[in-house]
Amino acid sequence: MKKRIILTVTTSVAILLGACSNHQDEHQVKVSLPTEAKANQLDAQSYDAAMPVYSAVYEPLVSYDKKQGVKPGLAEKWSVDDSGREYTFYLKRDVKFSDGSPLDAQAVKFSIDRAKAMNKESTVETLKQLDEVVVEDDYTVQIKLKAPSNQVLNELTQVRPLRIMSPNAVEGGKPDGKFKKAIGTGAFVVDEAGKEQTTLTPNKYYNHEHPVKYDLAFQTIEDSDSRDSAVQSGAIDITGGSLGMLTDQQIKGHHDNKDLKVIENSSTVSHFMAFNPEKDAFKDENIREALSKSIDTDALDQKKMQNIFQKDVQFVNKDNQQDHVYDVKAAEKLLEQQGYTKNKNGIYEKDGKPLSFNLVIQTAEYPGWKDKAEQVQENLKEAGIKINIKTLDAQSYYDTLWTKKDFDLIFYRTYSDALMPYNFLNSVFKNTENGPGVLADDETLSNQLDAFPKIVDSKAQQQAFDDIFNHFNTSYYSVPIAYPNETFVTSDKIENFQFSGLTDAPIRYDQLKVKQ
Repeated sequence: MKKRIILTVTTSVAILLGACSNHQDEHQVKVSLPTEAKANQLDAQSYDAAMPVYSAVYEPLVSYDKKQGVKPGLAEKWSVDDSGREYTFYLKRDVKFSDGSPLDAQAVKFSIDRAKAMNKESTVETLKQLDEVVVEDDYTVQIKLKAPSNQVLNELTQVRPLRIMSPNAVEGGKPDGKFKKAIGTGAFVVDEAGKEQTTLTPNKYYNHEHPVKYDLAFQTIEDSDSRDSAVQSGAIDITGGSLGMLTDQQIKGHHDNKDLKVIENSSTVSHFMAFNPEKDAFKDENIREALSKSIDTDALDQKKMQNIFQKDVQFVNKDNQQDHVYDVKAAEKLLEQQGYTKNKNGIYEKDGKPLSFNLVIQTAEYPGWKDKAEQVQENLKEAGIKINIKTLDAQSYYDTLWTKKDFDLIFYRTYSDALMPYNFLNSVFKNTENGPGVLADDETLSNQLDAFPKIVDSKAQQQAFDDIFNHFNTSYYSVPIAYPNETFVTSDKIENFQFSGLTDAPIRYDQLKVKQ
């Protein structure tokens, strides 16, 4: 796929965006995105638009905070019955959608019912187990499940597909109605949606008619060099994280720039390399183990990496995350036990077929993956394994991962915050009714994941995840390649930038201020 001309030449991007900025309101905050915003498809219950755009328009029933965990959102309080099947939410009063219509229990019911109708094959536990949504009164709504689930609150904090949207956003106000336009209770309203730029204006009803005092623009910039030039020139005001990562070297160069601010936050997201379970070679645990032990993770990241999850993730502790083992001789022994011998080029082969794999990455969202892929390639070459790196654009990358499954090895990342280890493992490592999971084919792991949501007792939940982590880690289904921070670069126009705690919805719009 060819990149648009505006995005392929770094200097052109900076000049073009800078020219545009001269004609824009000085109170507009310009934010980069590594992919098109697709705000014309910003249905709260869909997966069609860019992740960071959802939180500008839609709010959740409950929200996530790094210190507090789950805290009130549109619901001021909630209760869960002893069975773990009934969740009751008590809504805040006098909250309005951006069209002036009231937030009430009917709107919540509409949103949850629509999410269920639109995502019939969803791995989201709340939707899988949903029995019915009951309106008890105008400000009280109950989610009833067919089976207990300990995941409802965690999933409601996420960017999609359970944020609350007005029934007026669709034709006829019905859960299966055709989407018309985005109507939420969040800080912004979509003004103009375009491929290169999407503009938003303040929702005048936000925060009890105390709207934010700046406009917002999402600018599509697909590569880190162009994002770096744009933030230096003032063409954009915020970049980094899920808004478009910069390389470590680019960030390092901004620390001494008085016109820019570098804001670093700890993260609970990890980057890792995974195996295609449909490839014959990776059905053998010994081969996965050999590749894992051939990779020097200490050389890939400044942080000491153990396994797939960082330390602040729910249920992770020092006892259930084994250290990564780098041992080339042990890797070679494993391969030789499986009948592989080195050829004259130093590459292991068996039956005349060399041990060679394609590693798929993308650099639009994750520019640092290029260097890490090359380091992995060199490590594996030293161990007698040939790696071919295939760099794809973002859309082709996700098509390859989720649909075509045309990869041997692939770089990927865990999901957005500390509350989601189950959701993540369930969505990509658990087997489906139709066959293996996206990144694993393991009946034991799948049974463990099936059983977990029904566990109500917190001590039993921890024990269950100790078992899940132990099985997962010793089965060599992933190799950690980075424990990145949430790092953002802002122009001096931006004041009080605060990271939300959610990778996919990073900006606290209610706290952000524009320098007068």
